[in-house]
Amino acid sequence: MAALGLVAGTGSALWTMKQGLGREVHAGWSGSKVTGSVDADPWTRAQVALTGLLALNRQQAIYFSRRTDDAGQPLREDCRYRVEGATLPARWWSVTVYAADDYLPLNDDDALSFDATEVRRDAKGRWAATVAAQRPASGAWASSRNAGAVDLTLRLYNPTPAAQADFAAIAFPRVVRIGCGKGDAA
Repeated sequence: MAALGLVAGTGSALWTMKQGLGREVHAGWSGSKVTGSVDADPWTRAQVALTGLLALNRQQAIYFSRRTDDAGQPLREDCRYRVEGATLPARWWSVTVYAADDYLPLNDDDALSFDATEVRRDAKGRWAATVAAQRPASGAWASSRNAGAVDLTLRLYNPTPAAQADFAAIAFPRVVRIGCGKGDAA
């Protein structure tokens, strides 16, 4: 019985460190206002240590992650996604692809993220980029090759005070599945 309790306790502790406590979810993106803060609880600090986020304080950067597309389906290496949004409330931002083990996918594509300087905005300030295992014909791209189950991390650097105070006020990017499998046309 003690062994079962130890296994259950260890499992729940690892799950809590991986998922975090006190995280807010908005438009599929999950983030915490105490990540990188002296106010962070032990579980949040353990999560930062476990995932290797190297978190800055909230005035310098806020972090959001997601593992599903807008339809609620898990993000996968063999699928292509359009990440689309508008102006984000920060001086600079980036979206990075991680594998399920919280490390960058092991590939030589030199395209594990895209940022505010790489996307093209239309007349309304809207932008789009692709997350896929293969480079698209044009546009900003982050490679998911060798990621397996994909995690996306959105970083907002020097976010506005309004964004720091109220994550619900942020117009988060959408993550739309374009298609899956090798027969999927670009």
